[in-house]
Amino acid sequence: MTLRTWLLLAAGLAAGFVAACADPIVPLGPGNQRTVTNQPGLFRFQAKDLNNVIDDTSFTWVTADSQARILHHSLITHGEMDLHVLDANGVEVYSHEVSVVYETDTLTNKGAPGSWTVRFEIKAATGKIDVTLETP
Repeated sequence: MTLRTWLLLAAGLAAGFVAACADPIVPLGPGNQRTVTNQPGLFRFQAKDLNNVIDDTSFTWVTADSQARILHHSLITHGEMDLHVLDANGVEVYSHEVSVVYETDTLTNKGAPGSWTVRFEIKAATGKIDVTLETP
């Protein structure tokens, strides 16, 4: 390839990336089929059909255990989603950035049982979120 061809290819790719990021920013809404299961010992958050969604949402989840099992089955193809879990004393026991395909089965650090905070920071995300916390 010639230098001119490379430059044209690079310019075309850059224009495509700018156009892809030019989608309107929207909050999490009914179109995302958001479902929440929140009961003692089990929490699940699902949101589908995300398209450049920006949102910051938190939930209070009650657990009698000092540790939680976290199951991720998320797919973020653009942007990112950060998950933060704080124990009953407000100490962060889990924090992770999810981008692209993310499937895991892991444990939080140990913390104080009681009312925990589960916080989702959604940053221009496209894809789906599916996160479960449960007592191990």
